[in-house]
Amino acid sequence: MVDVGKLTLGVVWDGESVPATDIRSTRPMAAQILKDKTPTQVLQIVPLLFSVCGRAQGAAASAAMLAAMREQSPAVASMEQSIVCEALQEHLWRVMLDWPDLLGLPQEDKQFAGWYAMLRKIGAGEIGMEAFRQEFERDALGMPVTDWLALDSYAALQAWWRKQGGALARPLAKLDELAQSRCNRNAAVLLPAWSAAEAQQACAGKWTTAFAARPEWQGVAAETGAWSYYADSPLLQDVWRQSGSKALTRLLARMLDVAAMAGGMAEPRLSMTSPVADEGIAAVRSARGLLLHRVLLDGDKVADYSIIAPTEWNFHPAGAFAQDLCGLSEHYGGLLEYRAQIEVLSLDPCVGYEIEIRNSDA
Repeated sequence: MVDVGKLTLGVVWDGESVPATDIRSTRPMAAQILKDKTPTQVLQIVPLLFSVCGRAQGAAASAAMLAAMREQSPAVASMEQSIVCEALQEHLWRVMLDWPDLLGLPQEDKQFAGWYAMLRKIGAGEIGMEAFRQEFERDALGMPVTDWLALDSYAALQAWWRKQGGALARPLAKLDELAQSRCNRNAAVLLPAWSAAEAQQACAGKWTTAFAARPEWQGVAAETGAWSYYADSPLLQDVWRQSGSKALTRLLARMLDVAAMAGGMAEPRLSMTSPVADEGIAAVRSARGLLLHRVLLDGDKVADYSIIAPTEWNFHPAGAFAQDLCGLSEHYGGLLEYRAQIEVLSLDPCVGYEIEIRNSDA
């Protein structure tokens, strides 16, 4: 059994507000065990290391290796489809099961189970995405995907969820009602949704274990996820500007991602590049954010391997979670923990976590 570690999310509280956070991770840097392995061994080991987003991790490893060896493969198209279906399953899990549970709403377990099974068949090539899109439009959106994606304002979104009132509308509406979902208006520093080539330019010379554990971009710990994929969306920009709720904006971004993927309008999820011989880089837009793999080969062995996962961006000691909580005003410890739970779920770590509300010595 592989020890995947956990996050300890310390929230320092002085009885009135949060002056600081203390985020610690025991998540191992799994890429280290891939050194000195053969490419075949790496592709066998990686899926065993990651139980969450395993298909995204496996595809990233395969693509990075193909790039390093300068090889073409017809399997890339099927990897893309597998990543799409996994991301859809992960998004729907949060929206239909986890968010309702946290918000005191009924879980949509039967509908979710049906869609989850359908997406498994789509990923295996047994049926096409059209089957899911039609059900999603009918049961979740109440309109064509293209029309829903054309919503461009907070007011238009509110009008939609009041009219629709369905499984995906209810969590958004409930989250919008909660004062606990409002943050202190700290700016959202969004990581660009890099392609593999853009990631290589941004991370050149930084593919170290230390960087993988605490990645930064332009000197700051940036946020990755569906919000960063659709940062230019007028709808997301208006909802964030008017609501002041990062959690609501992130949840809505997940829905945008689902609709875009279901309608075949999302950007490609997988890209790869080889800047020099024997070096391969892959970038995957996973459900939780940008996933990067980089491999350097020496003959038929791996000389170096790096994995930079979304959790290390979003739960960096100075990352999105810390930014959300620091400066937050709250006089009740129970409500503070609930607010922290909302922010954690909106960022969706890929490992277990515990929240510790700690009394400030100040």
